[in-house]
Amino acid sequence: MTEGHPSVPSPPAPPWAQPPAPVPPPPHKSGRGLWVALGAVGVALLVLLVGSVVAVSVYLDRSSSTTAAGSDEIDTLLAEHTRALRERDLGAYLAPFDPGDKDLVARQTTLFHNLTKLPLAEARYEEFGASTATEGTFDVRVSFVHRFEGMDPTPVEELYKWTVTRAGTDAPLKVTAVGGALVDGPARDMTTYYPAPWDTGRAIHVEKTPHTVLVVDESLKAEAQRYAPVAERAATEDLAAWQAGGVDATAPQGFVISLVKGKKELGSLYRTTKETPTESGVAIPVPPAGAIDGADASAPEVGTSRVVIDVTDEYHFTKGDRELEIFRHELAHAIVNVLLKRGRGATALDGPESWVVEGFAEYLAHGRKAFTTSDRTAESTRILRSYDFRQDLPGNAAWETEGRLSYHYWLGHSAMSYIAERHGEQKVFQLVTEHYRGTPIGDVTRSVLGMSYADFEAGWAEHLRSAVR
Repeated sequence: MTEGHPSVPSPPAPPWAQPPAPVPPPPHKSGRGLWVALGAVGVALLVLLVGSVVAVSVYLDRSSSTTAAGSDEIDTLLAEHTRALRERDLGAYLAPFDPGDKDLVARQTTLFHNLTKLPLAEARYEEFGASTATEGTFDVRVSFVHRFEGMDPTPVEELYKWTVTRAGTDAPLKVTAVGGALVDGPARDMTTYYPAPWDTGRAIHVEKTPHTVLVVDESLKAEAQRYAPVAERAATEDLAAWQAGGVDATAPQGFVISLVKGKKELGSLYRTTKETPTESGVAIPVPPAGAIDGADASAPEVGTSRVVIDVTDEYHFTKGDRELEIFRHELAHAIVNVLLKRGRGATALDGPESWVVEGFAEYLAHGRKAFTTSDRTAESTRILRSYDFRQDLPGNAAWETEGRLSYHYWLGHSAMSYIAERHGEQKVFQLVTEHYRGTPIGDVTRSVLGMSYADFEAGWAEHLRSAVR
């Protein structure tokens, strides 16, 4: 993610799910684990940290049964809903929804028109389990499985909760309410990836370039047209850098990006944050559709990322000229997110080192230039001088120390610059790749750089001092 101002720490962003299994057209009912983001620090649960991304596993049972209506009946309803969307049949698409609820029908009408604007290579609805209630009313968790053409390497899913009723024994099922499939409890920053930009009840605008799809509120059409060339340039440059890095790892070929106005909107797309975000942008890792417990351990944990950027952010937009920088930063995260390999049981301190996560994004954000070209340098040098030029690379536990986040971003950038200058730029990409794949950083420095972590850190510290004294 990209912080809003150099001195402002950024809050947790949502994480990802479990390894995937193939998703056949018929709905499947196997168990599946989802990850949800913690809304507060200090919860006594196993967590996974990547940069400032914190996650904890909460189990959603896909196998729960329906007694108020047979699963076959739900499957038939969702298959018809899928057909209606594919064939652009608005009447059939609206058929399941209670016609007496004008607001519900209006929102679903807008959703239908929004979805038809998206360049989707795949789109279907499947049941994700259901729970029953009395008097013929029950909830159905619905998975919207979709893949953006030329952008998403694999299908991903967004989870809805439909409240369904039946007036009588032979009456058809009617959907009376639609929302996100939220889990009750303190962890409300969910990874059901609802609401997406198309769920807001307002019309969207879609601006496409060869390597990006900008999905924005229609009121932001002018901004989408203005920043689409910037996003395309960032995508082209980041992908070219990745290819030149020479690593044996597949990168996304495109990116789905949303632009918003203000921090409230930044925290309300694909997630529901408990607090107002302070970051300027975020690359949200999204799990592959159909990820199930016990799947192949070698399978990817992240299918793709969804990038959201606040175009009212002063530091990058309204009072600065750093638009390209923030796009390159977030797309850098999106490229390497798909490499992540951690699995269950990792603790916050065991996650990828934040100086690697954010240092790499800063390195690409600044066009792979030396860290001394960053506008963080003057303030960061002052802080370093206050430490008498003695500094270690900050660990994850200290990463978001108040008043030091921008400084830590700069230190991460400096580490990438040091690797590029001392060992060659391809070593930057090799180190990041291996560490994202789960290899501890000490093992990575030995295998990629040929030295212990202590020797690497000592060499970096001397490089840092000599560069800014």
